[in-house]
Amino acid sequence: MRGVDSKRIVAAFAATAAALVTMVARADDLPGAYGGHGVSFSYPTTWLHGPGQFEVTAGTPLWQEFFAPAPAPVTPTQPSPPTDPSQPPPQPQPQPQTVQRDLVAVAAFHTNVAITKKLLPRLKPVLAVMVSRLAAQTGGALLRGPQRVTMGGMAGYRFQTTSKLDPATTTESRLVFVFKGRMEYFLNCQHVQNGTYATEIEGGCDQVMKSFRLTK
Repeated sequence: MRGVDSKRIVAAFAATAAALVTMVARADDLPGAYGGHGVSFSYPTTWLHGPGQFEVTAGTPLWQEFFAPAPAPVTPTQPSPPTDPSQPPPQPQPQPQTVQRDLVAVAAFHTNVAITKKLLPRLKPVLAVMVSRLAAQTGGALLRGPQRVTMGGMAGYRFQTTSKLDPATTTESRLVFVFKGRMEYFLNCQHVQNGTYATEIEGGCDQVMKSFRLTK
């Protein structure tokens, strides 16, 4: 497509996201409300806003934020048997790092050209090819899309994909890309396919999309 660099489009899209370690609420957060980076939106009040990272992306987001249901309590381990007082105490064992696969990620990228409503239909087939390729790179597939959507008054497209970065787990994602000038706003609503949090993530994703606003 003339006027749009396909490599830049690929760089703008992160197909899979994961929040690492245990989610911890940030002290300055209001429950269920986010405001920053020139955007605002609401999310379920029981969710936490914590650190995360994209596992598959060809570019660097201007910013990224991650939200997820609070993790289930850890089952307490059995107490260790009494130790011989004449022996040195046992060394603490490192705990495995937990990976949160059920989450909503919001990010923004710069595009190399302004994406107008006139240009958007020409972008549609390019998006479809690129999202399909990125899904395949993660061991997944493009399930549905592109479907025209709006978020915060901005037009764009929605896709449904799967990924399998963890051999034992297939995740499903709702990917949303909307544009304003040279800014792209990206949403990845990801959950383990048919998992415990699937319905909760989809409902929270709807809430983010409906409440998303630009504040500057």
